Amino acid sequence: MATEGGERSGPREALLLLRRNGDFRRLYGAQLISYAGDWFATVALLGLLFDITRSSALTVMVVFVQVIGFAILSPLGGYVADRFDRRRLMIVVDLVRTVLALGLLLIDSASGVWFALLLVGVMTGLGAFFEPAATAAVPNLVDAEELPAANVLVGAAWGTMLAVGGALGGVVAATLGRDAAFIGNALSFFMSALLVMGIRRRLAEERDPSRPEAGVVAAVVETLRYARRDHRVLALLV
Repeated sequence: MATEGGERSGPREALLLLRRNGDFRRLYGAQLISYAGDWFATVALLGLLFDITRSSALTVMVVFVQVIGFAILSPLGGYVADRFDRRRLMIVVDLVRTVLALGLLLIDSASGVWFALLLVGVMTGLGAFFEPAATAAVPNLVDAEELPAANVLVGAAWGTMLAVGGALGGVVAATLGRDAAFIGNALSFFMSALLVMGIRRRLAEERDPSRPEAGVVAAVVETLRYARRDHRVLALLV
């Protein structure tokens, strides 16, 4: 597929980009691994909560909490990703999620269901800081002609690992036990942090200290105003 400027973003270009650009490869690998870990844990947790409670409603709450946590904190996550060191932000988020993911090992009775939902909500909320930082870093890690291929890879990562990670999570939970899936999730965050640590290029442009910066509320309001003016942006947001 060729873009308007003539750049190509087909499978061959994507593979070449991964082969020659080590920094982007590390960032992309970190995203894939953490996505896979998320679905490892989700599949195992859904089964565990249903076995403990026999309640479909409480089981569905896991997915509900994941969606709501990410949706609420995404505006703040984007704001933070634009104003703080992205590499440090992603590493800290991954290390905190490593510890929180191990907390799922403590869930063994109905009394722990709400603790499980809390852990899931916090981990998902932290993901709302990791993802904007990772996505915003991509243009800083690739050359202009490589950006279409990089965007294709990043855009396909979540859906790909939903299928692959979910399937592997089911296999691991069924053969090695749910605790193995929870530990795999924690390890995925730790491995993601190690990959991000290995990135050498800057993940953001130098900021102009003299330029005034809007607060998070003002930034969100400005985003919404911009979306109202540009219906293409509004359609993408919706």
